[in-house]
Amino acid sequence: MALHLQCSCSVPLPADHIDLKTWNKIIKRQAAQGNTKEAFHSYLQMQQTFTPDNFTFPVLLKTVSDLRIGLALHCQIAKTPFRNHMLVQTSLLNMYSSVKQIHESRKVFDSMQVKDTIAWNSMLDAYVSSGNLDVAIRFFRSMPKRDLFSYNILLSGYAETGEMEDARKLFDEMPQRNIISWNSMILACGKHGDMEAARKVFDEMPERNVISWNTLLGAYLKSGLFEEVILVFETMKAEKTVPPDYLSVTTALSACAGLGLLEKGREIHVYALDSRLTLSTHVTTSLIDMYAKCGCMVSFLNVFYKSKVKDVFCWNAVISGLALHGYGVAALKVFDEMLQRTKPDDITFIALLSACSHSGLIKEGQALFESMETDYNVTRKMEHYGCMVDLLGRAGFLESAYTIIDTMPFRPGRSVLGALLSACVNYRDLEIGEKVVKILLSIEGEDGLNDGDYMMVSNLYASCDHWDEADRWRAMMNDSGIIKTAGLSSIEVGNRVHKFLAGNLH
Repeated sequence: MALHLQCSCSVPLPADHIDLKTWNKIIKRQAAQGNTKEAFHSYLQMQQTFTPDNFTFPVLLKTVSDLRIGLALHCQIAKTPFRNHMLVQTSLLNMYSSVKQIHESRKVFDSMQVKDTIAWNSMLDAYVSSGNLDVAIRFFRSMPKRDLFSYNILLSGYAETGEMEDARKLFDEMPQRNIISWNSMILACGKHGDMEAARKVFDEMPERNVISWNTLLGAYLKSGLFEEVILVFETMKAEKTVPPDYLSVTTALSACAGLGLLEKGREIHVYALDSRLTLSTHVTTSLIDMYAKCGCMVSFLNVFYKSKVKDVFCWNAVISGLALHGYGVAALKVFDEMLQRTKPDDITFIALLSACSHSGLIKEGQALFESMETDYNVTRKMEHYGCMVDLLGRAGFLESAYTIIDTMPFRPGRSVLGALLSACVNYRDLEIGEKVVKILLSIEGEDGLNDGDYMMVSNLYASCDHWDEADRWRAMMNDSGIIKTAGLSSIEVGNRVHKFLAGNLH
């Protein structure tokens, strides 16, 4: 299998003036800079006078993202004296792992005549990275020798799956730990949802880096503990040992968005400006999202248009912000601007369809839905069908909305069915409403319904003056032991959010 690459690049010196060592340095530099095509072009030039060696192949294998190129390299390696070189074989193993060919990784590993701890760790990492945690555990136990990396690899596997108890057991068994071990343990607790344990691990750490802080911040955010995110972020700033980075700021801004903390969000915006973190498109996107969710349209548009670099996430955020506030026509105009700069993705169309739904732009929404795959090569997902059901349902086209549910290539989810059921309540359409209830029951069963499902069905019958049936569904909810979630309001006073439950007297 031959390598066929086109590239107009060339090395700065005539090829016949470069020795093998220099060629390897050139290829390594080009690969490190992300210039994969240039690296392979140099590799092809080099072969006019030299045979690649055990330094050449590992560098090239690390850049492989296409299995065909990886196979071509493997074929060339097999014809050289370096086919049994341990570093080359380990690099081959890692290459197959990076392109999700774990069986091929194992073949390379089994063919190795000599295996050092690095090779064993590479195979262990291949299993963990591919989600084969059970196999990884057995492999770990079979290792003739383990080092700190071995333990950290398996610990990271437990962390990613939220296996807190297994992670804790392994953590306690470790003969030594480093900061990676502690960070993985925080992640394991966070993924498991035990934030008390995650905080305890964080507080016990002998030293922390920015990843430690960001892992804790991210875990609090995922658990919906937005106030804790703000407190930890402020502590991080106050301690001044590890300055917040772009990820710290984006997490804190997401918490502000979740709480509606506009003033705190502005304060973090000023900090990001002073720290030059607004140069990150991640921070720009989070600022747009925060201002939009806090109801400050002028601010999120200012952030967007003043940003010198805009990626697809920035464009999606501003379209979503306009959709949130019902500015569908403006969202479509921004989309036209976007098409001149970058390609839309699936999130773009969710935002656009949502904008059309909230603005009653039926024809525009339908046209976008139809053009997604044909004009923009974006595959429709459940969320896009859900947006169309919502769009048609809000406008009263309940039959059309039901047809989408009936013909979509997915099993409808609760959110899609809920959108149409809500429309049936608003338009008092019992016939279609009962069809939706039947689908919901066939998917979730009576035991799988939540308080929102019961109340929606009860409201459907009540809206059509079928009071006996409405009362029966309310009684079913009570008999099942499900309690209706109380309504919640919140206001921001003095940089703090105060929450009020329905029924509170004080």
